[in-house]
Amino acid sequence: MTAIAHQIVGLTCETPMHAGGGSKEEVIDLPIQKEAHSNWPCVYGSSMKGALRARAETQVNMSTNLITQAFGPDTLNASEHAGALLVSDARLLLLPVRSLTSHFKLVTCPALLTRLVGDLARTGKPMHLDVPVLADAIAISLDCQGRSEIYLEEFRFALSEWSQADSWLELIISLIAPIPGISRDKQKAELRSQLVVIDNDSFRHLCQAALPVLPHIAINSETKTVRNGALWYEESLPTETLLYTVLGCQPSRKPNHTASGADLLCDVVAQLFSHPYIQIGGNETTGMGWCRVALPKLAQGDE
Repeated sequence: MTAIAHQIVGLTCETPMHAGGGSKEEVIDLPIQKEAHSNWPCVYGSSMKGALRARAETQVNMSTNLITQAFGPDTLNASEHAGALLVSDARLLLLPVRSLTSHFKLVTCPALLTRLVGDLARTGKPMHLDVPVLADAIAISLDCQGRSEIYLEEFRFALSEWSQADSWLELIISLIAPIPGISRDKQKAELRSQLVVIDNDSFRHLCQAALPVLPHIAINSETKTVRNGALWYEESLPTETLLYTVLGCQPSRKPNHTASGADLLCDVVAQLFSHPYIQIGGNETTGMGWCRVALPKLAQGDE
């Protein structure tokens, strides 16, 4: 079996992100990409690979040879060989949600935690972590701050301590990129106070009800009024959303090149993220889609 090297990549939204889903949903003209079976927001692997290639070609000094080995030849020569880089969907892990009882919370659910453990095992780094089991309208937190209940959006949850969750805290903080000038201990303390786990069904509802939907208009430059028909509603992922993607790399398929998957992946990651930020999705010219990148040493191995 061909050796595949892996690297998990944490993506923390520093600005709202709109990776368009392409089809209208009720009053939302431009919804974001979502998983069909769960309705969880995501960024499809094809969109992620496009963002990575765009960064390689326009924003970092990556050689044409390495780009061709990793992503494949350009369109006119695509039949020559496939690229060696494998890019998964960017999957949701933490969703920022307004709270009526405190600062906003970073919310997840048992199904997302279970999937993260599965992704780590698939990439050669199994972790033995207990996933909590929750009833409806129950939430758990590492720091309840003396409260027995919490409101997320307009919904009330009975709140209790999440015991024995330190391993989860360490794993999740490893996927959140450091903020220059802010100590790691402070980041971890903030995550401890903001992290909340709720039941799967309630989380799915928040994935519909808690996402920002913003109106957009186009102005007639001469009259300074809205152009006829130029009003649309656009969905986005909020700032502080945490996603992760898994990069895999096979040995180079380019003729006369024998680089291993591990060597190729090391070179690609080092050059792509020498500056640990990436822009994903649309509306780049209005500052949307910028993410901090974390590269935890968790999921690099062979299969």
